[in-house]
Amino acid sequence: AVLLGAKLENGEDVAFFKPVVNTEKCVKCGKCAEICLENALVYVKGQFPAFFEELCSGCAACQLVCPAEAIEEGRKILGEVYVSEVDGIKLVTGELKPTEARSPLVALKTKEKAYEIAKKESFDVILVDTAPGVHNPVVRALQGASFALAVTEPTPLGAHDLGRILDLTKQLGLSTSVVLNRADIKGGYKRIIYEICEKSGAEIVSEIPFDKKLLEAYIRSVPVVKLFPSSPSAKAILKLADYVSERLK
Repeated sequence: AVLLGAKLENGEDVAFFKPVVNTEKCVKCGKCAEICLENALVYVKGQFPAFFEELCSGCAACQLVCPAEAIEEGRKILGEVYVSEVDGIKLVTGELKPTEARSPLVALKTKEKAYEIAKKESFDVILVDTAPGVHNPVVRALQGASFALAVTEPTPLGAHDLGRILDLTKQLGLSTSVVLNRADIKGGYKRIIYEICEKSGAEIVSEIPFDKKLLEAYIRSVPVVKLFPSSPSAKAILKLADYVSERLK
């Protein structure tokens, strides 16, 4: 959203359950610590349970098993979800707080907000952009998708990650096409990328060349197709947009 010039303002908090031990009610039985799979609650006989916030997953199992109802509900803010609009396009952006590691919940809440807006405003298409890799937030983003576009580049890391994401989308039963970014860099792994795609049955539908105009547009937070519509990268991106539009019909 920021790269499109959108302002992230008035975000909605993404929060999860955080146990708060009421020492006036706690009977020091230790059942909360026994049920905690993350070891976020530690019990020493005769003492109140100690809570380690960074380990907590927010499952609330401790609250359910407490016989004295001494586990009260606290809230921890993991991040925020923002809604903005640029050129008639509604943007829903999830932002994780610095130092936080629990991005799956933020990814889930961002998708839920996007679906809510799409239903309310009768949108036909939702485009979900996610982080590279195959970790939990990526899986969250792919769930419910009609098809996937895997963006890679002709580098050793790009080849490695592409192989993993194609394996993941295959397991999810998700049809996947590939976009090769910086396709013309010297000494690249372009041939290897094509071999990976051929082995996986995925088609490379677009090659975006290395283009300094794209970098300049990126720095200025303006889409390259608006700032430099005649540049090689802009032409490639517009062709890719046509492909996606046809694919969604």
